[in-house]
Amino acid sequence: MALLEVSGLEVFFDLPDGELHAVQGVDLTLEPHDRLGLVGESGSGKTTTVLGLMGLLPPTASVAGSVRLDGRELLVGGEQGADSWRWKSMATVFQGAMNALNPVRTVGWQIAEPMRVHGTASGTARQARVRDLLGLVGLPRAVEHSYPHELSGGMRQRAAIAMALACEPKVLLADEPTTALDVVVQAGILELLAKLTDELSLALVLVTHDLAAAASSCTRMAVMYAGRVVESGPVEEIGTAPAHPYTRRLFASVPDPADDRPVASIPGAPPRLDRPIVGCPFAPRCDVAFDRCQDERPELLDLTATHSSACHHGAESLPPPAPVAHLGVPAGALADGGLSGGSQTPAPVLELADIEVAFPGRRSWTDLLRGRPRPEVRAVDDVSLRVLPGEMLAVVGESGSGKTTMAHTIVGNVEPRAGEVAVAGHDRRTMTRRERQQARQQVQLVYQDPYESLDPRMRVRAILDEPMRVSGVGGRARRAEVADQALRQVGLTPPELFLGRYPHELSGGQRQRVAIAAALVMDPSVVVADEPVSMLDVSIRADVLDVLDGLRRSRSVAVVMITHDLSTAAHYADRIAVMYLGRIVETGPAREVLSNPQHPYTQALMAAAPTLGRTPRPLPFAAEGMGADARVPSGCRFHPRCAVALPSCREHDPEAVTVGPGHEVSCVLPLAQGSEVTVS
Repeated sequence: MALLEVSGLEVFFDLPDGELHAVQGVDLTLEPHDRLGLVGESGSGKTTTVLGLMGLLPPTASVAGSVRLDGRELLVGGEQGADSWRWKSMATVFQGAMNALNPVRTVGWQIAEPMRVHGTASGTARQARVRDLLGLVGLPRAVEHSYPHELSGGMRQRAAIAMALACEPKVLLADEPTTALDVVVQAGILELLAKLTDELSLALVLVTHDLAAAASSCTRMAVMYAGRVVESGPVEEIGTAPAHPYTRRLFASVPDPADDRPVASIPGAPPRLDRPIVGCPFAPRCDVAFDRCQDERPELLDLTATHSSACHHGAESLPPPAPVAHLGVPAGALADGGLSGGSQTPAPVLELADIEVAFPGRRSWTDLLRGRPRPEVRAVDDVSLRVLPGEMLAVVGESGSGKTTMAHTIVGNVEPRAGEVAVAGHDRRTMTRRERQQARQQVQLVYQDPYESLDPRMRVRAILDEPMRVSGVGGRARRAEVADQALRQVGLTPPELFLGRYPHELSGGQRQRVAIAAALVMDPSVVVADEPVSMLDVSIRADVLDVLDGLRRSRSVAVVMITHDLSTAAHYADRIAVMYLGRIVETGPAREVLSNPQHPYTQALMAAAPTLGRTPRPLPFAAEGMGADARVPSGCRFHPRCAVALPSCREHDPEAVTVGPGHEVSCVLPLAQGSEVTVS
């Protein structure tokens, strides 16, 4: 008997105008130590499946089928029946730890709460259990008395995992536990989950839209589409020989730093689940569909003893997905003369020279009693960059490295303490008020979260009209024409289908396209995109990045992309700037930086990045070594975490040195060794 057996799971939602069939006959089987990656696009039914297993769906949902844990049927007894096993036999880790944790309770109190509810421990035993759990997930004991807002994103996620493990469950459900976390913290969380399943004999279900994360940390994979599992099997088999056309398309839309192949987005959109589906749900988007696919829905059939697929092609060999034309400028094109093909490099459209930004830090009680001044956090420390027209510069690094502060400095939301920001050759410090307003129009910001950056009470038409109206751009007819053109440029056609909609009526990718269009209506020369795709699933991510890539080619718009995704930077950026504790530690052509990284921090970021078909490597430094309020150490700021630091690194803060054409690094090791540094 399996530890967890899910048979024919169905989930329906009652809507005002009908019924939505969100999960359609899902079957899953898990044994102890299994790590199942549940992958697919947004809306495929992944999260609904997990919430159905936990009995956490809203009252408008109805659930059918069978869920058996150690032979016990869980879908009986309603809410009262679930109280006896929820968090005790099966627990979940939610997507946003800041939202899952109570902001007015200490972390220790919240970890102990499941034990209080189920009566599994009390008094000193419960307190000891809390401390053991903190140690198990790699958190210091002092975190017990901290509040969630006092922890970094990775520490909060570890605390949420500790809370889920409080009553020693047998099955752990993790719903997008690494979304929006930087690559190092993500690697630490995934490594922790894998370790826990081995040490505690857990069965893990990891819900994610990140195929690389699932492939690097799971033993099995189930691919969901339109509420159904369309392919399942061992990660090795699916990763090397995916059988379903949808799975192949998903893998083709994942960029790989070590692979120059073009990223192929998935055309079309998933079907609506509030309407009957005739034939194969993927047929309208499939490039190998034939007549049978239009009329007959394929069943999930065994290809081997462990590998199943729901496709009429069966075990037949499928052709590779047709590549989608890459719209971007080839890496290095700008270094060879720019977009115009001339012999001279064009003048930079954006220049940062010796920029410094500092914020007041927290003062401890000891500092307060002794009258010490409030410390400061150097968010951006002596940063210089140049960006050419039509160039895409990717700024990468961990959370807290200063990337977003630099982005807000570029657009004028933050005033630097020192240094110069020049737009089209004009220093912002010497501009008149009107010139400064015009410069702001030339530099536009696309925020990370389209859910928060778009006003939910405004239609798309008003969202696009507002910045032009405030800036006095044209009359109503002219503004409507510009808005229409901007929507076409970001691929929202015909525009009349979208102008009258509210943000909640759009998909995540459509919302981000509207946010980009809102930046384009001002005809900017520079677009700063702050993590524009971190919250989007893999296929929509490729679409949005292709939009940005096409804009810089067609309109010579310079793009500064803030990201922690090295794979994205490798495929779309001309140059990469690696940032650590407010300082640029390495910069150069994208391919050169990723194929021949010279700074140990850059190499460590690459080691932490999940990659398809690669066995995960242990992190060469502590995942929690840096936060938003980290103090800058003396000497090289990376030396406390560096695995190959020299004694001189503790005292000497290295200057940038040239190690190749356009390639600079702030590290003494390339000079000391005369070759690439290897971090292992």
